[in-house]
Amino acid sequence: MSFFELCAHPRHQTSRIDSAMDILDSIIRSLGITYLDANDSAASTFTRHAVPAVDASSEQYFSASQSFTSSMSIPSPTQRSAQQQQSTVDATTSGSRCSCDSLSLGSQWPEARSQVPGWLTTPMWNSEWTEGEIKKEECRRLCWSTLMLVSGHTSYSDAVNWRLQELFMVEPSNVGTILN
Repeated sequence: MSFFELCAHPRHQTSRIDSAMDILDSIIRSLGITYLDANDSAASTFTRHAVPAVDASSEQYFSASQSFTSSMSIPSPTQRSAQQQQSTVDATTSGSRCSCDSLSLGSQWPEARSQVPGWLTTPMWNSEWTEGEIKKEECRRLCWSTLMLVSGHTSYSDAVNWRLQELFMVEPSNVGTILN
């Protein structure tokens, strides 16, 4: 609903956008899913009312020696960082491609092209995950999608001098989830 209200349509109004964003923000807050991984040391957490920053000086973010446990597993934050850095190096030296496409829903589920064409590049669930792990990952994806939507709307609102909504998701200290 929030995404729809942000897009141009015949009844597009600032009050409808604000209402939809408030409802989405309230749902996320009341379910507490932004704190899903708050006690996980791999989750980025931030100080209240401070500029968000991630300490990337740790060797764990730069170690390219870690290998993936399975060709179908979703990489950990450390593995993604190392893979991203290696892909950047590879792309400039040998023209190789990232193997991320092999982890996508479109690559792993042929019916996705007709059933969910907008989700073809979405990472596929790890086949070894339990139902509980899949639900937690779905909550993480909902948090990150909401955060992107709220961030984009907040940036636009500020750029055009609209009143900024006081949303729970705008405060970085309210989010403690990892991207699995």
